[in-house]
Amino acid sequence: MKKDVKSYACIIGGVILLSAGMNIFYIPNDLVAGGVSGLGIIILSLSQRLFGAAVPVSATNIILNIPLFLAAYWRFGAKYIKRSVFAALAFSAALRLTEGLPPFSGDMMLSAVFGGILSGTGVGLVFNGSATTGGTETAAHLLHSLYDGFYVSDYVLIIDSAVIAAGFAVFGAEKTLYAVISVFAASRCIAALTAGTSENKAALVVTKKRENMKKSIEGLDLPVLKSFYPESDEYGRFVFCIFSQKEIEQFRETVRSADKDAFIILFDIKETFGEGFKKL
Repeated sequence: MKKDVKSYACIIGGVILLSAGMNIFYIPNDLVAGGVSGLGIIILSLSQRLFGAAVPVSATNIILNIPLFLAAYWRFGAKYIKRSVFAALAFSAALRLTEGLPPFSGDMMLSAVFGGILSGTGVGLVFNGSATTGGTETAAHLLHSLYDGFYVSDYVLIIDSAVIAAGFAVFGAEKTLYAVISVFAASRCIAALTAGTSENKAALVVTKKRENMKKSIEGLDLPVLKSFYPESDEYGRFVFCIFSQKEIEQFRETVRSADKDAFIILFDIKETFGEGFKKL
């Protein structure tokens, strides 16, 4: 119960910061930094130009996430999307509530950097709450489940690059370059909040409840998680796992629920080759 409260507090705090970054820095300056929210900024601008009536980013976020969450529910089950659905709805609500914040439009570089810091910190907190705001992350996991020849992060990069390219077509080169700077600032904040800067993590779990731990980890349904269970008596109490840094909180929570006395050693991984990761 206490863990759930902490997770949802992280999600709520995260979406508030993310929404503030959007409404203060991104939306007023037409900074398309990828994702569903980036598409929302493009749709906002085009609807205003073509029809004289702006479609709010909050509405676009809900509309585009509905089919993604339905597909994720069908593919991964309710457990995968539970907190992310809450985060996506909370993000849309927070976008509406923070619309009255004063926009900053004095300096594009400051907008890019501080927009990236605010949004990256917000996304990092959401990840620490074992959730995502849907959009790019959900689409990337769905694509990875269909074809695992690329990292989940590779799919995120491809999707975000396509959105940024659309932003280039609508807003031009200068704003796109500032958006790229913002993406870099956000990625550094996300990495700092999700335990280091390595894209993937390795965990060595020492437990007296190995079979229970194995069952719990295998029930996680994380597309990029790989687990190894040595069979020898000498190492029978060890479980070795590799997963994306964005799944670290969900992994910790699973280990804790399986064996509250378990011991976890966490490693940064520079590169990972093999099934589900880079090709050998």
